[in-house]
Amino acid sequence: MITVKISDKFIQEKKYIIDVLLSEFLGLDFKVSAVPGNRDYEVILENGNSLLIRDSFFSRFMDGLDYLNLNEIPGKVDFVKNQFLPGENIPVIFGTPELTVTKNKITCGIDVFASSFFMLARWEEYPNKKRDVHNRFPACESLAYKNGFLNRAVVNEYVEMLWSMLCTLNCGHSRKKWAFTVYATHDVDSPFRYADKSAAIAVKQLGGDLLKRRNPSAAVCNFNLWARTTLLDTKKDPYNTFDSIMDFSDRAGIHSTFLFIAQAARPEFDGNYCVSDKLPRKLLSGIAKRGHDIGLHLSYGSFDDPAQTKKEFDILKTVCLEDGIQPKKWLCRQHFLRWDTPVTFANIEGAGIDYDSTLSFPDSAGFRCGVCYEFPVFNILTREKLRLRERPLLVMECTVIDHRYMGLGAGEEAFSFIKSIKDTCRRYNGDFVILWHNTRFVEPAESTLYARVLQA
Repeated sequence: MITVKISDKFIQEKKYIIDVLLSEFLGLDFKVSAVPGNRDYEVILENGNSLLIRDSFFSRFMDGLDYLNLNEIPGKVDFVKNQFLPGENIPVIFGTPELTVTKNKITCGIDVFASSFFMLARWEEYPNKKRDVHNRFPACESLAYKNGFLNRAVVNEYVEMLWSMLCTLNCGHSRKKWAFTVYATHDVDSPFRYADKSAAIAVKQLGGDLLKRRNPSAAVCNFNLWARTTLLDTKKDPYNTFDSIMDFSDRAGIHSTFLFIAQAARPEFDGNYCVSDKLPRKLLSGIAKRGHDIGLHLSYGSFDDPAQTKKEFDILKTVCLEDGIQPKKWLCRQHFLRWDTPVTFANIEGAGIDYDSTLSFPDSAGFRCGVCYEFPVFNILTREKLRLRERPLLVMECTVIDHRYMGLGAGEEAFSFIKSIKDTCRRYNGDFVILWHNTRFVEPAESTLYARVLQA
């Protein structure tokens, strides 16, 4: 068995990240030995060969939470060549380019463990309090964005470098086999545009079109659409694109996951439906019958509210149980991608949800966590590994398309960017997680873009 010797400081953090890189990602058996006075990470193989990785970060602190300081976030990141990772120069978040190779020992100055912990635990978002209008940590404040590697799966790069060094030392093990997987997810902010509106709301809309907006043609059009979808056929509602989405997925040989809001706690943000209503329940049953999956879209205000998080999960579970829908695992995502590290991790863990898939920046797509593998999360304040697993979101359509964010539109530029993210995931046999709202299949260009992305 491989032995990893570490110091007797930051044992919880080090055990967590060593376990993620060596066991979760590479599938290797190992044991950790905390040695007082030991400074670096020493990976000792059964054949006696060793890999010494410099502890350039945690060794600077006594122990505890002192490292959670704005001043400890690097400014400029160096990019260096490394013979164990051919291709692009690798970002050095913590450490130095030092690399010494002999027959029986390799010494690596890049602190791959602390650098990977930095990306996965998202601890830079704790001391940096800058937020956007929706209280979200913006991409432009992240180290990856500032240093130009948000579009790189840097943790995957560290894993490949680590594996290459172990192979050079004849580790005698085979690594875990990953399979490239596409996860198509669809947040259901508004399941219908007209079909779930009451007559009173339709009349109010009609009056607004006529009296406030002075647009008789819009009044006639909207009222006709309401009447046709509500009284005749909900399938004609422009937002009822669920069958089309599942058709796309069936042709691509993948499953879609539709994440529903359980309770519209703040209707101005959360939509205007309740998952227990007749029409949404009919959608849930239809999705399940076609073999696709149901998940939870947590409401706008739930990201820092553990009681609300649990309440919404309980509502969705009850509805699904009553209708005979039994997901094997529960996936959730925060509405508006609102997030507070590590509070939101703890909320979701406490509610009993299995997976989260929120962690992408709303204003710039890419690898917020630096990885395209799912992983167990870590609470930086309680200093413990949680049961909850993160499946990082990599691309949300409005992030790429909309002018208020990246502004690439729905044409070739957007396709090229999204394909580059997908190609990176394919390179590491990772998970390409994409979010495309049901309401974004109305415009033909956006629907076509989605189809091209699935086929790419």
